[in-house]
Amino acid sequence: MGSQQNKDSFYAYVAGFLDGDGCIAIRFEKSKTCRLGFRARVRISFTQHKQKREVLDYLCKTIGSGVVSEYQHNNMAEYTIYDQVIIEQLLNGLEPYLIVKADHLSFAKKLIVLKRTGYSSDSLKEMHNLFKEIRSLNNYPKTILLDPVTTDNKGTRYSGT
Repeated sequence: MGSQQNKDSFYAYVAGFLDGDGCIAIRFEKSKTCRLGFRARVRISFTQHKQKREVLDYLCKTIGSGVVSEYQHNNMAEYTIYDQVIIEQLLNGLEPYLIVKADHLSFAKKLIVLKRTGYSSDSLKEMHNLFKEIRSLNNYPKTILLDPVTTDNKGTRYSGT
């Protein structure tokens, strides 16, 4: 990336992209290799219409990790990073610039610190709690602006109102 100014500009750009079209998530999944049967990992992803895939390819090349996938069913492309070392470096660089996803970043960093202490039944419970916390930030009801039948403009899609 070059100079510190270039790095700062890059992190600011990526933070804006992540705030708008990205996701910081924790995956809590079964694992045959972890003695407690589960593991937790941070995942970062960015989505764009596949016509703008070159932006995702640029990020992938510049960051040096991850994979860009296209989904034909919705004409979208997604850049996903799984490498935990790269993710930690990226989160540290993005931290001063994130606004919308600042809480997501905080939970992800807590998980990374917790994983350093090793897996125990207590730490696994705390990891699962972090997973649920960040999931609740990522899953929010979409607001209906206008009901096409009644032209009522209140309620959410999932609340039944």
